[in-house]
Amino acid sequence: SYDDYGQYGDQGYDGQMIDPNMTAGADGNKVRVSQDEIVAFIASNISETWQGERKCWICLICSKTSGVKRDLGRHVEAMHVTTDPFHCDVCSQLFSTRRALQRHTAAYHSSR
Repeated sequence: SYDDYGQYGDQGYDGQMIDPNMTAGADGNKVRVSQDEIVAFIASNISETWQGERKCWICLICSKTSGVKRDLGRHVEAMHVTTDPFHCDVCSQLFSTRRALQRHTAAYHSSR
């Protein structure tokens, strides 16, 4: 089962706070999306905008802005998407976002 930090198993913290019993999210903004549809969902929920003379990106769900498109995409996935867990092919640990899996793989399974 999930621990308090959105991870299965060892009580490790993957940076994503989720409650699997609240599929709509605490604020009602989580949408169930298949893993195959995450990229398209993110693209359809961010938009380029301007703050003064500075180009930035805005989340169309909650209006959060970021100067970095990738960071806002990670925000949409972490805060507004629920999906089946992503699993590590090496140790089978499960994660709530693709980024959490990437960070785990880099920290525990990459050769240094």
